[in-house]
Amino acid sequence: MINISENGKKALKIIFSDYLANYNSYNIRDKIGISQGGSLKLLRSLKEKGLLTSEKMGNAIFYKTNLENGYLIKLQELIYSDYSSFSSFVKGWISQLGSLAPYSKAILLFGSILMKEKAANDVDIGIILKKKEDYKKLEAMIKEINEQNRLKIHTLFLTEESFERKLKEKDKPLLDIVRSCIVIHGQDLFVKVLKNAQKV
Repeated sequence: MINISENGKKALKIIFSDYLANYNSYNIRDKIGISQGGSLKLLRSLKEKGLLTSEKMGNAIFYKTNLENGYLIKLQELIYSDYSSFSSFVKGWISQLGSLAPYSKAILLFGSILMKEKAANDVDIGIILKKKEDYKKLEAMIKEINEQNRLKIHTLFLTEESFERKLKEKDKPLLDIVRSCIVIHGQDLFVKVLKNAQKV
């Protein structure tokens, strides 16, 4: 068992989900909220543990997640399953949207609700369909949830294949979603698809 700090988990999540960017100790420090020295020490430690790889470009060292490390992949699934830092309002939506899990491979919560919370205009979710035939069932369930809430759900429906294909095609709206979303259900699938997309 590798001991990873909360800042370490934040760094791994950022580098893994924003995989088209080049992260070093300078440009990741503000995202985590630590000093330059702390950021440098953190990234070096994660590399020493085999969770990151590094490449020198000019005077800077840039880091990527080590996709060959099976422990890293399992750790990412756990990181995406941890909702402890979210408000009770967001946790309420996580709980409610969990009811859609039986008919989906994954559920992603994203958009303004994560920043504005009660002041948001709607609730954006992405659903990776288990079967295309489940679309109508899910639509009916979402309609029922919408009737019970002030904020209305807007849904992006995808298949696992289209999710992965769009990421490989560098679809900007979808890349923005994976960088910031909460994974309500299907953490294993989400991590697997992001891993596959990075191997192009």
